[in-house]
Amino acid sequence: MSSLLASWRASWEERFYRWVDKRTPRTLQVELNRKNLYIFPNLTGLLYLAITFVIWLLGTNYQNNLILALSYLLVSIFVVSILHAFANLAGISIRFVGARPAFAGDPVAFVLELNCINKAGCDNLELRWQNGVKSSETQVVTLNHNEPQQVTVRAQSRERGYLQPGRLLVQSRFPLGIIRCWTWLNLDATALIYPAPIITDEPHAQASDGREEGGASQRGGDDFSGLRDYQAGDPIKHIAWKQYAQDKGLFTKEYEAFFSAEKWLDWDSLNQPQELRLSGLCYWALEYEQRQIPYGLHLPGFSLAPALGEHHLQTVLTALAKFNLPREANHAR
Repeated sequence: MSSLLASWRASWEERFYRWVDKRTPRTLQVELNRKNLYIFPNLTGLLYLAITFVIWLLGTNYQNNLILALSYLLVSIFVVSILHAFANLAGISIRFVGARPAFAGDPVAFVLELNCINKAGCDNLELRWQNGVKSSETQVVTLNHNEPQQVTVRAQSRERGYLQPGRLLVQSRFPLGIIRCWTWLNLDATALIYPAPIITDEPHAQASDGREEGGASQRGGDDFSGLRDYQAGDPIKHIAWKQYAQDKGLFTKEYEAFFSAEKWLDWDSLNQPQELRLSGLCYWALEYEQRQIPYGLHLPGFSLAPALGEHHLQTVLTALAKFNLPREANHAR
């Protein structure tokens, strides 16, 4: 029985949303009016009507004019609530401003600009994306007449690429909480989602020999770095025989290996599945940026020279987010 009800509900919702999509095409800005607003009593409103009906039955049965008057008053309040609920939302314009990029698995902030042309403003307006089920993802705002207000409505991300949060639910139960006035809007809202940073093995450094400023060195390489006093146990091949022949004393040659001050996020340096590679490169990009170590990016078909800074970091993260996405996903922007 439960599965049958679930199937019926899913079928009904699919047909309803298909009908809604025809009435509200995808756009960046929309104004609420009688063509896209829906009004219906909520559970509290249905209970209100049931109590009103019981009071009317009592007044009719006992022929009590006072009880009948009370039932008529309750019906009048209900009808007036419908008008006020519609007037509260009618005339509101909603525009998509932008979305801040986020990492996969984190909530994404979509910024909307709302403006109300009604002189009375708008009270208790609720906004939530269709896929947002958490109460923290519902924003409740109050609008004043002709005072544009920016509101951040969050949606949960799951994987890298482009996130389209779906339809936007705009609703209000003003003024008495017994009437629900709502609409579903198809805003052209999209956010870029970076790969989730995951700790992996550090990509191999591939750059210059490291002798530039900032390069690091380590003993035991092939580059001569100087002389030091001979110590027992030093390799014979490292003894400076030329200085010894000149009666300058016994010295040992020291060698160092220089490492590049620049790092490369090289796709081929990691041997992991695609998404794990991207997450690893994302982690090390953030790590190098925090350590202020210049870093570049090597991806199949894409290369970026080593640099530092917020703009460089965003360019790297964007390239990782868009890597190997389906064509239709890239054409969505």
